[in-house]
Amino acid sequence: MSSSNTPPNQEFRRYRKLVVRTSWTFVILASLYALLSVAVSLQRQRTIVLQDRISPQLTAKEIGGCFEELRDVSVALEKHLENAYQLLGGYDSEEARRWSSEGEVWRNRWRVLGERCRLVEQRPTQANKDMEAMAAAHEELGSIQATYSRELLRFGSELAPRLDRINKRVDEIGEHLAAPGTPTGATP
Repeated sequence: MSSSNTPPNQEFRRYRKLVVRTSWTFVILASLYALLSVAVSLQRQRTIVLQDRISPQLTAKEIGGCFEELRDVSVALEKHLENAYQLLGGYDSEEARRWSSEGEVWRNRWRVLGERCRLVEQRPTQANKDMEAMAAAHEELGSIQATYSRELLRFGSELAPRLDRINKRVDEIGEHLAAPGTPTGATP
């Protein structure tokens, strides 16, 4: 097995060097691969964000996609505004926060639609009448949402407290009238 003139640790020295060099080569290549894949994925994300926008020359398919998205945003606004009736029954801070966060989700969706389909940029110079109409509808949806939210906040701060006071007063009158021994025509 081992020759008599080679010491025992020297026998596998060449093999150990080969294993160490192979291991280091593998570790270095794996590290380079990991760094390269991170760099490539970061570059792709940046490129995807830039390519996500529709090109200036819109195809019929892209215009159709923008229309479908505009329709979805319009329906989502209707549903969001319909949910406001829950706030009118009385002030509930949890319900108000929920409704507000829904509104923020809608506004983000509306903003992304405008940017992606270029409904905000260069609207007067668009040659396509459909795109002009969609840009006008997009702008009007934003205006409706802002106006409705502003008026709902005004209702919550100005009219809801008055309505609560009137409801309490009516309840007190009802309790007074329901009390035994109170004549119906007597004033409280």
